[in-house]
Amino acid sequence: MNTSRRRFLRATAAAAGGLAASSTFPAWAKGARAAAGSAKVAVAPEISLFGYSQVQLLEGPFLRQFEQQHDLFLHLNEDAMLKPFRMREGMPAPGPDMGGWYDDANDFNTSDNFHSFIAGHSFGQYVSGLSRAYAITGSKPTQEKVHRLVRGYAETVHPEGKFYVDYRLPAYTYEKTLGGLVDAHEFAGDPTAMDVLMRATQAAIPHLPEKALSRAAQRARPHKDISYTWDETYTLPENLFIAYQRSGDSRFKDFAVRFIEDDYFLPLAEGQNVLPSEHAYSHVNAFSSAMQSYMVLGQEKYLRAAQNGFRMIQEQSFATGGWGPDEAFVVPGSGGLGTSLDTTHNSFETPCGAYGHFKAARYLLRTTKDSRYGDSMERVLYNTIGGATTTLPDGTTFYYSDYNKAGRKVHYGQKWPCCSGTFPQLAADYGISSYYQGRDGVYVNLYLPSRVSWTQAGTQASITQVTEYPRTNTSQLQIKLARPEAFIVYLRIPAWAGAKTRVSVNGSKVDGGATPGRFLTVQRTWKDGDRVEIEFEMPLSLEAVDKENPNMVALMRGPVALFGTGEIPSRLTRAQLMAASASAKDSEDYVVKTDSGALVMRPFMAIMSEGYRLYLPVQS
Repeated sequence: MNTSRRRFLRATAAAAGGLAASSTFPAWAKGARAAAGSAKVAVAPEISLFGYSQVQLLEGPFLRQFEQQHDLFLHLNEDAMLKPFRMREGMPAPGPDMGGWYDDANDFNTSDNFHSFIAGHSFGQYVSGLSRAYAITGSKPTQEKVHRLVRGYAETVHPEGKFYVDYRLPAYTYEKTLGGLVDAHEFAGDPTAMDVLMRATQAAIPHLPEKALSRAAQRARPHKDISYTWDETYTLPENLFIAYQRSGDSRFKDFAVRFIEDDYFLPLAEGQNVLPSEHAYSHVNAFSSAMQSYMVLGQEKYLRAAQNGFRMIQEQSFATGGWGPDEAFVVPGSGGLGTSLDTTHNSFETPCGAYGHFKAARYLLRTTKDSRYGDSMERVLYNTIGGATTTLPDGTTFYYSDYNKAGRKVHYGQKWPCCSGTFPQLAADYGISSYYQGRDGVYVNLYLPSRVSWTQAGTQASITQVTEYPRTNTSQLQIKLARPEAFIVYLRIPAWAGAKTRVSVNGSKVDGGATPGRFLTVQRTWKDGDRVEIEFEMPLSLEAVDKENPNMVALMRGPVALFGTGEIPSRLTRAQLMAASASAKDSEDYVVKTDSGALVMRPFMAIMSEGYRLYLPVQS
């Protein structure tokens, strides 16, 4: 038996024997460990998530995206994934370097070289994505890989946190490792993951501040260089509260409370827009910490903070649903979105932003039952992440969506950036974002080719959704039941839906009509073979980039933004854009007839290497 193996077995035995209650924990961690499953939450949303295994994506672009991410990380070299942790521990570190942000080296500088920016930063996200993929697919090789990675990581955890010595962003990487270990336990059935997490938490504690710090607060403290002020302590509460709920250990709850950023949440709760001074993605991600704070602690101010903050980002979103040009919020009333069309190609941090957006929207939808959070997810899905280019095996990753006046799809220049970690998690979450379980029925949120299965009053039930939406404007839900059962199917009717939107059951129109911006309630005793058919009126509309630039507009078809391709005419009118028509029966392209010829408009998911323009100037 080799030395590292003996070290791991000793560490595991110590954890199992009571390391979790060790006196080496600081004051926040004192006290008896609760029994698993005994965690108490103050607010349980009436709408719950289905399990990952209960929703299966069917053939379509989002299944292919999930499968590509799953395959990539399933075959990623495990020694390479563990190498930064072994190196910083002083252990033998075989295997190749991953490259890019992920390596442990000393050549990083903020001006022109982001190699080795955050060594090992997304390891926990890769483990999380694989754990969720196992829960979806039941792939034993995936589960076995998760277990090997947890064991390998456990060998590197030094009690004093050697990994974090002179480390730029300790909270950033600890939070991702925390989430990965919790998911490895919950979704991949790893029996040691929670004990490893307790050891990893003890290792991280000495390297974390006493509370959540904004970037401004970090800059005000002594720091080695500016990159050491970019840590994201304010995102910790979400996964710490989840660790508390899954383990029953109240010390995770206490640790989460320590990092609730009231300096951010309390002004938001009072309706004060404090976004412009903050980093965009991480502060949208922080809304999920606000929602967990609300659910666990029962303090409504955190719900208000998340609601108000989400509304504020929507008020400064592009027509695609994306936000945060150059990873920053704009000052309200400044015309900053319009200005960004000339000044940057880094318009929306796409996998990260979409991941944070989806999580926050899921929490808010489940809590408020407001279908418009589903509308926002749909817009981001089809106009941003759905059009992301494939992550390559060497870590080349899609990062920014580009809304510049001369836009193109390109990969990010550095390998294994932050978006390489959120992409596999987001793709694994498409299913659980599509359907939710209410106390009296099922909520259909996203119109994707998919199947959801559950037990209704003791009866096996499923809904299979057959659709090519939004390329087509229809979706059919096929219901399978072992015996007839009464329940409600809630259908999200988007706020953009036209008056001719129609819902029918077995060919008969549903009474009451479909109200845009609401869930339609379809209540009956369902039987095997019933079908629900939805036909959306998808009107064309124009959306200005912001109020200060009313003549810079995007053409929308329902939830889908259409991008101008090829040479953009020098003269366009609103009437010409609103007269756009489909180029062919089965085509996603629309054609605008202009004085100088035809302009082809194309959805982001259909754009390849051609140049494009989202916002078009129209005559005033």
